[in-house]
Amino acid sequence: MLESIIKHLRSLEPDLVVQAPSRINLINPLDAVEGDYWMPSVAINGVNDPLSVFLYIKSLDSASRVKQLGITETLEIETLHQEEFPRDIKGLKSGFKSHFKLVYASIYRFIKTSSFFQKQVFNKNFEIGVLSTIPQQSGLGGSTAIIVAVLYGLALYFNLYNNITYLEEGEFPLNKDIIAEMATKVEDEDLGITAGYADRYVISRGGLSFVSYYGKLNHKPIFGEPLAVYDRIGKTYDLTDIPAIVCYSGVTRESGQVHAKLRDLYLQKKPEILEGYQQLAELSWISRFALMTQDWQKLGEYFNENTKIMNRIMNIAGFEYGIGLPNNILIKLIEDHPDVYAVKLTGAGGGGSVFALVNPENVEEVLLEWKKRLSNLINGGQDQFKSKFPLYPPEIRYQMKKAAFYIIKIDEEGVKKLFQRKNSV
Repeated sequence: MLESIIKHLRSLEPDLVVQAPSRINLINPLDAVEGDYWMPSVAINGVNDPLSVFLYIKSLDSASRVKQLGITETLEIETLHQEEFPRDIKGLKSGFKSHFKLVYASIYRFIKTSSFFQKQVFNKNFEIGVLSTIPQQSGLGGSTAIIVAVLYGLALYFNLYNNITYLEEGEFPLNKDIIAEMATKVEDEDLGITAGYADRYVISRGGLSFVSYYGKLNHKPIFGEPLAVYDRIGKTYDLTDIPAIVCYSGVTRESGQVHAKLRDLYLQKKPEILEGYQQLAELSWISRFALMTQDWQKLGEYFNENTKIMNRIMNIAGFEYGIGLPNNILIKLIEDHPDVYAVKLTGAGGGGSVFALVNPENVEEVLLEWKKRLSNLINGGQDQFKSKFPLYPPEIRYQMKKAAFYIIKIDEEGVKKLFQRKNSV
């Protein structure tokens, strides 16, 4: 799939192509309240599906436009949506509720961050095209990957990446830290979607990391709070792979609605919520030692505890089924397999995705068995479902028909340039 995508994008003769990966949080979710804590996360690609956002920019003689591309099962790439790019800030803001809201809000945030970019962007004619293989609303950072790709791509295209030449007082060069900060503001401020810093830093910076977000609880403007401290522990410990399988449940959800409720309760200092997050924080730091020794069974114990805590926190917050029906079903389907050390949530919950930490020697076997068990559950009768999940509504199994499985690998670079012909400036 990756080869097909790159071949097609090159055929468009773009000036620039960038790629932004997906991510999973190893201990989670601290998203939106991680400013008091630290956490391990990893940027990922799929082995067969790149699980990435691809963005190209090309100069035009006509009015600027934006496109969304899609890829078919036969690996054909097609244009799904296309529209003319707004010519002023008012037009950008009016697009915040449109199909391309992530693109428009990213450009709006760029304008607010760089006076040079603001002077240039409406005077240039260009095409931005976005193609994502990350399932939408899957808990794998798909929205963030689009935002980060747009910000990084435009920084390169306008020759602003790590360039201090055009800075005015109070401005900062565009690098991966600042792009992560900007991406958070795009969702949290510009689009009103409650979000934290974790996805934005991990997708921007890449690798297996242990990150401190201390001092970032209140989401202040850039330079009003510390930048995250991003420790690339994968490189430090020579840890080049994580034996994990991701399963997207096929059930979408709005992560911001989940984060908003949890963040509100956290800021209200509800004792049970604070206690739960403190327990997650302790799991975070001890999990680093299991990663260091590549003790996957011990790490699995921490992941299982993570699941118990998050189910309890989300029950307290009013979510009837804790981290979500489809997630708990997927976990219970395979957790008894002898080569599975843990299955846990990644993302906000309610739907989205989980991942299994497995014996590195038997990843393919676990994948096939997990698929088989889910297929049997979906296609079996109501009585069969009730025998395994007596407290769950059997109708939920039909929502999981679009479930997808991915063997993953660590993406070491984060958002990156695939190729570039020229700068526009």
